[in-house]
Amino acid sequence: MSFAYITEEGAYIKKRGGVFVVGRNQEVVMEIPEETLEGLTLIDGVQVSSRAIVELLQLGIPVTWLSSRGAFFGRLESTQHVHVFRQAKQIELRESPFYLAMGKRCIAAKTHNQLTLLRRLNRSAESAEVARSIKEILSLWKHIFQAASAEELMGYEGVIARSYFHALGTAVPEAFRFERRSRRPPLDPFNSMLSFGYTLLMYDVYTSLTNEGLHPYFGFLHALKNHHPALASDLMEEWRAVLVDSMVLSLVNHHEIRTDHFVRAEDGTPGIFLTREGRGIFLRAYEKKMRTVNQYIEGKHSYRRSLGYQAAQYAQALMAENAEMYEPIRLR
Repeated sequence: MSFAYITEEGAYIKKRGGVFVVGRNQEVVMEIPEETLEGLTLIDGVQVSSRAIVELLQLGIPVTWLSSRGAFFGRLESTQHVHVFRQAKQIELRESPFYLAMGKRCIAAKTHNQLTLLRRLNRSAESAEVARSIKEILSLWKHIFQAASAEELMGYEGVIARSYFHALGTAVPEAFRFERRSRRPPLDPFNSMLSFGYTLLMYDVYTSLTNEGLHPYFGFLHALKNHHPALASDLMEEWRAVLVDSMVLSLVNHHEIRTDHFVRAEDGTPGIFLTREGRGIFLRAYEKKMRTVNQYIEGKHSYRRSLGYQAAQYAQALMAENAEMYEPIRLR
């Protein structure tokens, strides 16, 4: 099974027999058997034939459109998985103790994973700056479990995140160092990769949630907001360091991504973005990561399958109104 990323300007997708044909300039670039395709991500000007759209909907294969800068345009997805009783429960439990308990579990796991990544980094770096951030995060960690509201919990999460990214920015190779997390737009190469990776992860989690019949926009932690899939944001928190941060670190430490793989916005607005070549390298690394087999969940599964398992686990916890039924991912 595979996810496909189509990034070539002017590419097209059509259906022929049992395969999806990807072409450009009247030449076939690849053919993807329908039984192996799990999802499509299209970047910028990719055309999809009406027959292909109908087949994608019938097969339940989601399609996500992104800009070359990683901005989300929209999705094509079937409604066959919608579970109205689960979605009703999502609304019913707003501002409930269950939601706050879920938030604490996920933010505690996210913090654990950030600490684990910083400790791994500092085995070789032996940075006093990183050591200080680890100490600061540990002192804040206990407050997560004492938070009386989602707003208070997110306040602690924000302080922890600032300390984490400050430490991370000092520990990367000099050409990729940064002072703080920047987004919309990202202002340096490392932040550019983090933002792009988080967008890809967001919509992998989104797909897992819709497959379980859940509504991605009704979360338990992030505030309700138009155009923001709060539940996808909530459940991706524990995965950020595990999947994206570690992958970006690997790309720069192994010199797979260079500073010449980034450009400034052509229209003169602020922002640093991946070039087409850099984007291709990044997407291949991301897909390789998502296919990597892990044992964080019982048995051996790809990370993408693990996302699906976590979404199913959340659905069960939601219906039982029991946060202890949800076990977040924790790096070992």
